[in-house]
Amino acid sequence: MLELLAPAGSTEAVIAAVQSGADTVYMGDALTAPGKSGQDLDREGLARSIRYCRLRGCKAAVSVGGLCTDESMGRALDLAVFAAKEGADALVVRDIGLIGALRRVLPDMPLWGDIRIAASSLEGVTAAAAMGLSRVALAPELSAEQLAVIARAAPIETAVCVHGPVCVAHGGRCYIGALAHEHRSDSCMNCTEPCRGRFSLGGRMDERPLSMADVCLIDHLEGLEAVGVACAFIEGRSRTPEYVAYVTKLYARAIREQVMPSDEERETLRSVFSSGALTDSWFTGEPGPDMFALPETKPDRAAARTAAEVRKGYMNGELRRVPVKFYAVMEQGKKALFAVEDGMGRRAAYRGYEPLDMGRQGISEGRVREILYRTGGTPFYCTEANCAIGQGLDYPDEAVEEARKALLAELADKTRETAPIREGERPAMPETVPPQGPPKLIIQVTNENQLTAELAAEGPDLLYVPAELLAAGTAGIEPFRARGVRIAAVLPAVVSEAEKPELRELLETLKAQGITEVLAGDLGLLAAAGQAGMAVRGDFGLNVANSWTLDRLGRAGFQSVTVSCELSARQIAAMAKSAPTEMIVYGRVPVMVTDHCLIRNSAGRCSCSTPTSMSDVFGGVYPVAKEFGCRNTVYDARKIFLADHPEVYTGIGLWGLRLLFTAESPRECLLVTERYKAMNDYVPINASRGAYQKGALWI
Repeated sequence: MLELLAPAGSTEAVIAAVQSGADTVYMGDALTAPGKSGQDLDREGLARSIRYCRLRGCKAAVSVGGLCTDESMGRALDLAVFAAKEGADALVVRDIGLIGALRRVLPDMPLWGDIRIAASSLEGVTAAAAMGLSRVALAPELSAEQLAVIARAAPIETAVCVHGPVCVAHGGRCYIGALAHEHRSDSCMNCTEPCRGRFSLGGRMDERPLSMADVCLIDHLEGLEAVGVACAFIEGRSRTPEYVAYVTKLYARAIREQVMPSDEERETLRSVFSSGALTDSWFTGEPGPDMFALPETKPDRAAARTAAEVRKGYMNGELRRVPVKFYAVMEQGKKALFAVEDGMGRRAAYRGYEPLDMGRQGISEGRVREILYRTGGTPFYCTEANCAIGQGLDYPDEAVEEARKALLAELADKTRETAPIREGERPAMPETVPPQGPPKLIIQVTNENQLTAELAAEGPDLLYVPAELLAAGTAGIEPFRARGVRIAAVLPAVVSEAEKPELRELLETLKAQGITEVLAGDLGLLAAAGQAGMAVRGDFGLNVANSWTLDRLGRAGFQSVTVSCELSARQIAAMAKSAPTEMIVYGRVPVMVTDHCLIRNSAGRCSCSTPTSMSDVFGGVYPVAKEFGCRNTVYDARKIFLADHPEVYTGIGLWGLRLLFTAESPRECLLVTERYKAMNDYVPINASRGAYQKGALWI
């Protein structure tokens, strides 16, 4: 049977999830994003919540943060050890370096991969298993057919988001908040959802082209279980306890009793407990514009009454969910013996009064069973009561009730007992390997017009070119080749299971053209590139935010690794660079890759060859470009520019400095390159220092 995992951002939400039938509760937001309204899961609240779950036979999974910096790695490990000692059943993680550290510090603790790992293919799941995960959440953009292929062959358990708000960015990996909106990053679970606001793709400014409907797969649960998916999880860690209760109850009933929601319940789900619409279009393989442009939801008295009724349900009742067996033995001349046992093997015993020999009919075994079965108001329910009552013995009903209460109270105390955990040593800081010579100059282009002989004459050490452009046989790379510039193909940011044959063909074409290096921002692409005989460099999409992640990727075979653009310059300077380290020092960073063609959704037709942009209400203009598989890449509204502050990136152990050109003209590409070589004083329009000044990963 599918395991149902429900979210909780507060102790009340934990209660709501458990009392509504969740098998596992995923908690932890307030630990990494303190101060959010209604969230109180500090250390004390977390300990209470884990005990609450354990008593009621519900597993507790604790998030130990998003991306870790060097400064926050120790705090994340402290939290993980604390949760393990309190009895957490699993830790939910995302950061590659943290996963490696946890495998050493808590070798026996199950680690589950967060949805932001964005496992889109079997290779991605295999890479997650190799990192040390025992379960991974699959990217929500996958269709039923793709999910089936992955789940059936996956070496570890897979989980699928069956309900709730999901990000328009693939796998939930979005950088708009970090780079453009007060440096509040989704990478550390502090997203303010700027994508839900108004944007324009050429029409009126009241469009919401990035605001997605909530995923709803309640009609497809049997299909998920049939292909081997282990866990169905609900998203919405920042939503209300009433939302958690209502959604969890519907899904628990559908999974365990095969009872689907009524039309009235579906309408309540849509109008009261969602963003205004529900969709299963990704799962059915039919995504389209109907998944967007949601209306604004306004306070409604009827909705408030519904939420109040839901709250009464989980706050005023106790769902009996822990099966127990009772035993009662009454013999003449001996004190009555009662015992109880739960499904985990925990036992409790109780000695009562000596029964009276009435010399006539006394209390019956049936009466004792009837009293023992009365477990209302507790988390327990009786599945069996075995009684051996001597003939003619009498025993007060009140005494049997007292025994039952005492047994259940002792059993409840035993659920608070946790087994000792095996704790290993914390990993030491990796050793820095200084690069040989000054940093390499790396140029990345986006279109063929930018590949000019003048740019080649600037003598870059490495050139990154889109793989599809190289495969088409562009002649623009010849001036670079003539000067001995190494050329690497930029692989697609996202490759789903269905697109793997196309990727293999693309790699074969590149290899035939003499391309031997690729740039990849997804771990799942490492194996595919390796099988094609390609050397792999790591792009910023790998989210390298600490020294341990950098070290682990270097050991995994990456020739160089790009650090996260969400770090501050100070944090990058302090990192131990045990592998060749790149830093993007110029350009518009891709803030998201979306599996939707925003251009087609807005214009009603695909016009990816035409430059397109998206504007926000603050005047920011975000270029939108075609991406592999009819996806779109949205670039930041401002260009990172650091040439006027070279102290930020010089002398800090970097192997390479990357200039990322997107919508720049050939002349601007040349001017920028010359500026970074200190040959002019050019300053681009709309420049910024990005998150490098203050950093967005401040947890």
